[in-house]
Amino acid sequence: MSDHIELISKFTEGLPAETAKGEEAAWEYLVRMGAGILGCHAASFFEADDAKRRLTFRKSIGPVGGDLVGVSFPYQGVAGFCAESRKPLLVNDAETSPLFTNKVDKGSGFVTRNVVAVPAVANGELLGVAEFINAAAGSFSEADLKAAGLLAALAARDVYIKRLEATIKQLNLKGESTINNLSGGFIGADLEGKIIFFNPKACEIFEVGQEFLNKPVVELFQLCPDVVGAIGDVLKQNKTVRRQEFRCKVNGREKVIGYSSINIKGVDGKIIGAGVIFQDITNL
Repeated sequence: MSDHIELISKFTEGLPAETAKGEEAAWEYLVRMGAGILGCHAASFFEADDAKRRLTFRKSIGPVGGDLVGVSFPYQGVAGFCAESRKPLLVNDAETSPLFTNKVDKGSGFVTRNVVAVPAVANGELLGVAEFINAAAGSFSEADLKAAGLLAALAARDVYIKRLEATIKQLNLKGESTINNLSGGFIGADLEGKIIFFNPKACEIFEVGQEFLNKPVVELFQLCPDVVGAIGDVLKQNKTVRRQEFRCKVNGREKVIGYSSINIKGVDGKIIGAGVIFQDITNL
């Protein structure tokens, strides 16, 4: 393993930049860099569908690598056993191993002599299997197996985080769209007291633009002191109210505002701020 430390360190340094480009780039980086670190002639990454117990060639390099991308098959062979057991495997004599199946070799004309297969698992989820084939040195070592396992784990971790970030971004965009399309006004602040939401209806009711966004909530005092008080009560005392009213002057005209105050929660359920939902009920 000590022979691989410097190369693994370089792999780790370059991984974030590749993952930032997307999953395709991350898995490509894993197989190409992994093949170089282990010193082998071919490598593949199989995407796993654990529910259907199927593997699909997502990335493959080597003499016939390009012909294999997109091919799917049920859990079988070394890669299938690795996916099923979620354990790293080292097979130095593929021809005599009961785990090895030569179906891909027969179809491609490639000859597999030895294999290292490692699961790519993150947060308990099997993302796929990385397989390294035909060591240039004639056989793979236990150090190669450990190195491959570490590379796959690092890539899986970064891809999993990337997927989470994309999911959170989609949820945030959906939430923002919902807030912007509310029939009532909504003003929200984060736990630091910075205004993070000021939807179009709020702008209409108070006859202002977006100038209060990203400003301290206390700056709303000039607009309407009761809004500051309502948000402050939630932030400081966790005190929320339902169906209350206050009056404030908007450009010299008094308006009656019906409102409720709430805690704002993130996708994980944790409180991330406070807000007020309100309507102009002056003429009701």
